[in-house]
Amino acid sequence: MRSAALIYNPAAGRRRATKGFPSLLADLRGSGFEVEALPTRGPGDATTLAQAASARGVGTVFSLGGDGTVREVAAGLLGTTTQLGILPGGSTNVLARALGLSLNPSVVARGAGRLVPVPIDVGLCDGEPFLMMASAGLDARVLERQDSPLKKVLGRTGVLLLGISEWWRYEFPGIIGSLDGEAFRAPFVAVCNIPLYGGPFRMAPQARFDDGLFDVVLSREPGRISALGFARDLALGRHQNRRDVEILRGKSVHLSLPEGVSLQMDGDAIPGAGREVVISFSESQVAILAPA
Repeated sequence: MRSAALIYNPAAGRRRATKGFPSLLADLRGSGFEVEALPTRGPGDATTLAQAASARGVGTVFSLGGDGTVREVAAGLLGTTTQLGILPGGSTNVLARALGLSLNPSVVARGAGRLVPVPIDVGLCDGEPFLMMASAGLDARVLERQDSPLKKVLGRTGVLLLGISEWWRYEFPGIIGSLDGEAFRAPFVAVCNIPLYGGPFRMAPQARFDDGLFDVVLSREPGRISALGFARDLALGRHQNRRDVEILRGKSVHLSLPEGVSLQMDGDAIPGAGREVVISFSESQVAILAPA
């Protein structure tokens, strides 16, 4: 049996993550993993638990929850040889989709023994690790309000209603930035390490998680109408054809965030983010279990 820990967020996906929990543990054991279950109790717990598990010599740490839990576990494993396994239990599970994993955690657990470690680049946003993307603009403002009763009661529908509310109130200030020293300005900036965004939407279709490059998506035209058109075309997979959209590639991003502009990483708002933000790559990768 291979040593493993299972770090899980009991509240992820409106508590869908913990449904059928005993059978999930049994599925992992059937795949050859001797598992210790470790619940999180608040932000940052997953990182601390992952660090401790790796220090004990655990070979694989599984994350059961959403993309935020995955990011925290990866942060705890950065610079170690411990592998990360993803059991999708959140609302969107973007990284699991990008890696070709089933969105059913039981299916992943039953086949975990056949998955192989895939090295994934790790971004750093002012030193904080992320796996998928960091972005600034309207989307991050919406994520700042995720604790709203609308989201808690209505789930994705609540998020949509929050998005409409913030879209109407947001002023779309310009973000001044640079990519490898080349300047840009845009009201929305997404620094992408994977193709997907917000679920199945291919924000940066050419992005790769193992090439040491970010795909930086700029929506340059400010205003509600432009933002609405960008969202529509992103959903339809044609935003790259818009005249106000540009996708650049590079290794190091600097952002100057004006007042009122929010920042998010891997689907979590970053409260208290500084006005000057540097986004680069870690020297270390994280090995994530994925289909061969």
